[in-house]
Amino acid sequence: MSERQSREERAAALRALLQKVQVAECWQPLDPSSYIDVAVRRWTSSGRRIKPSKRTPENQIRDLLRGFREAQSEEDLIYGEPGWLEHLAERFGAALLAADQADETAAPPSR
Repeated sequence: MSERQSREERAAALRALLQKVQVAECWQPLDPSSYIDVAVRRWTSSGRRIKPSKRTPENQIRDLLRGFREAQSEEDLIYGEPGWLEHLAERFGAALLAADQADETAAPPSR
């Protein structure tokens, strides 16, 4: 399996996970579907923006929130509920952190 395939498979698994979070939360009227791709892209590339010594769950979620804010359209700003993006970043971040921890425990130890 190539590295690209494994990244694509990981991204697909994260998208599916975030869609489950969306369904479980019954989010309406603000639909986070458009933010799922942003979250996956931002989460999988956070290593380039966050130094290893600063890589904490709080900084990862903060980076996720920054990505959501950058992806917002003007229409979202007008109709967005206060605190919506913070809530979205916390819920998606928690799910993504749990997925990362599950992957770490399932991975065989490296030599």
